[in-house]
Amino acid sequence: MLFALVALALAGTAQAGNDDSRRIADIVSEQQQIRADAEAERNGWDNIPLLKRQELITTQDELMRLIDGKQTLGDLDPLERKAAYRTLDRLDALALEAENERMVCIREKLTGTHRTQTVCRSVGDMKRWRKGASDFMRQGQQNSTMGAQAGAN
Repeated sequence: MLFALVALALAGTAQAGNDDSRRIADIVSEQQQIRADAEAERNGWDNIPLLKRQELITTQDELMRLIDGKQTLGDLDPLERKAAYRTLDRLDALALEAENERMVCIREKLTGTHRTQTVCRSVGDMKRWRKGASDFMRQGQQNSTMGAQAGAN
């Protein structure tokens, strides 16, 4: 009995960051938009394999069964709520994957010329390149600071 109470307390603590007052109607609306994008293969879903898109639909169906007839996530019993949060996390991961695969085309000026060209990249690639450039600059700043300190000694 004590073990069950401790397990329930830990489950409640783990979900403290989740919003139990989140409206089911908002969740359904959001998931319908994501499904429409996935089925139409737009907004990054065109670059996601068919198996992943099918996983999205299966996972959404599972979520809809869990939340059917409820007004908020708080209306679910603790086990159902935990399952709903797990399912929402998986759906968020799939949607983020699609967002990272979405292609963005921009006009870039070629180095050393006045000419421009259209370059298309995925959002994920752009994020990785931006992070790499930031890391490179931060590393350069650290190296120059360390060199200045070594020269002062």
